[in-house]
Amino acid sequence: MKDIVMRLYDEVLNEGRLEVADEIIASTLSTAPDRPTGPESVKQIAHHIRSALPDMHFDVQDMIAEGDRVATRWVLTGTHKGMFFGAPPTGKPLQVRACVIFEMENNRITALHPTLDTSSLPTA
Repeated sequence: MKDIVMRLYDEVLNEGRLEVADEIIASTLSTAPDRPTGPESVKQIAHHIRSALPDMHFDVQDMIAEGDRVATRWVLTGTHKGMFFGAPPTGKPLQVRACVIFEMENNRITALHPTLDTSSLPTA
C-alpha cells in the first residue's frame, strides 16, 4: 500500500505524470462535491498546484500503514508563481505542511483525508 501512495507523490505530483493516476486512483474517489470523481479529481488538484508552484516538490517525511489505511506527513515546497489558496503570486519560495490519511482497496486509493497546517499557507 505504501508503494501506491508513494507513486502518487513521486510520479503524479512530483514528476507530473498524470496518467499514473489512472492506475492508482479508484473511480469512486471524491475530493470535493463540486469536482469530478476518480483519477480526474486528482489530476485537477495536481494541475492546480503546479499552476501555482511550477517547481513544486512533495517531500514525504513520514508514512505509516495499518489495515487499509496509509498516513503521510509531508512538506510541499515551490516558488509561488500563481494563485494558491486565494493568495496572489509572490515569486517567493514557500512551504506547506500537511498530513493525509489515505484509504485503500484493491491496490487503489479510494479516499483521502488531508489536514493542512494553515499557518504554513500564504496569506491573501
